[in-house]
Amino acid sequence: MSYEFNKNLNKPEGNNSVGNGKKKILISYFSRTGYTETLAKSIGNELKSRECSVVFDQIRPNVLYSWLREASRDFPKYPFFGLTLFIPPLRRLYLRHYHQIEEDIQPMQYSNVGEFDRVCIGGPKWATMSYPVARYLQTVRGITGKKTGIFTTFGGPPLNVFEIEMLDYPMTRLIERIGAEVVARSFVSSGYHEPGLMPVFGVISRLRYFKPMEYFTLGSDYANDSIKNFCDDLLK
Repeated sequence: MSYEFNKNLNKPEGNNSVGNGKKKILISYFSRTGYTETLAKSIGNELKSRECSVVFDQIRPNVLYSWLREASRDFPKYPFFGLTLFIPPLRRLYLRHYHQIEEDIQPMQYSNVGEFDRVCIGGPKWATMSYPVARYLQTVRGITGKKTGIFTTFGGPPLNVFEIEMLDYPMTRLIERIGAEVVARSFVSSGYHEPGLMPVFGVISRLRYFKPMEYFTLGSDYANDSIKNFCDDLLK
């Protein structure tokens, strides 16, 4: 799987319309600070503008812990995780075999998604996948054979290795394991980081892309293009 900055990663096929020609689309998402919810609603608005029927279902953890407590559950593997960023074969090995932490979630309104033509799944990036989203992918029913879209927000610029690949690979792996197909992806910066690393990300954005962080954040042309491309791919 290859990852290229600001390029379409998808090659979907088929067109499963229902009844009156409208596609019925479920958007399931977890949002800790509200930024992923904003992205979910923006995707939903774009799909509605294309005359799709859109339903939202929020993934809610049973207990919302502090970011420090959540991060501490992955602390033991952070040194190895950092090493993988610089060694591609080691990174691929890590992403294939690492233990994904999950977190108990409240019952979903749509625990079985069989009635929908497309399913979109989103959440913030927590090193890799956020724990409530990981549990959702283990418990959702009726998704086998569905075309799905994945979307996420993260603090920094869209670095292929650190931000995109570390989320895309695990989510795609789990979704394919339960028999669905990822046909659309949207990765957008929130411009927010709970531990306070935004000044660092701002410097990285300038050094790597010669652009300020605002270029990549929600509401920017970059984000709007990502949402439109996501919907194009999802509806093919």
